[in-house]
Amino acid sequence: MTTDTFIELAQAIIDSAFEYETTHPDAGDSYAHMASEGDFDYHNGDSRLQEYCNEMGIDLSGIDIDRLAQDVIFWGYMTQGADYDPHKRFLVAAYHIGEIEQQVESSSLGARFTPYLVGQLNRCTDGYWRYDGSDVAYFYLNCDSYWDYVCDAETIRDLVNQMKDF
Repeated sequence: MTTDTFIELAQAIIDSAFEYETTHPDAGDSYAHMASEGDFDYHNGDSRLQEYCNEMGIDLSGIDIDRLAQDVIFWGYMTQGADYDPHKRFLVAAYHIGEIEQQVESSSLGARFTPYLVGQLNRCTDGYWRYDGSDVAYFYLNCDSYWDYVCDAETIRDLVNQMKDF
């Protein structure tokens, strides 16, 4: 195997990991629990929800905002972070991916790692590689992507209307 082939295979592993961590629903769902575990409260979720409802013309008179917040979190979902239309959905929480780290076995590249090859990977791929022996190396990739936990505006309207009906 040539060094160029080794580098191409390593870059393909980086690209695959990046695609998975930034686009695959399973990767996003790994952040979903954080909204209900305090992230919403920590980032003034109740007041943001009230402001959102006011801006959207959703009347909250007689509504228990804590209960509404719990329902909004329950009925929310993860989506790729992006500019979004606030008329369509409320941003419950956002999660910065930050860094992608992955262990790579030498067998997946078809060659053993050496300090020289890891140096080449650091020069020629998008990731930073760390040598951990001839059988294993790790790459790290800075990532500026986000996962957003959102709830649709229509869902919030329906939740408020259901609460008013009781």
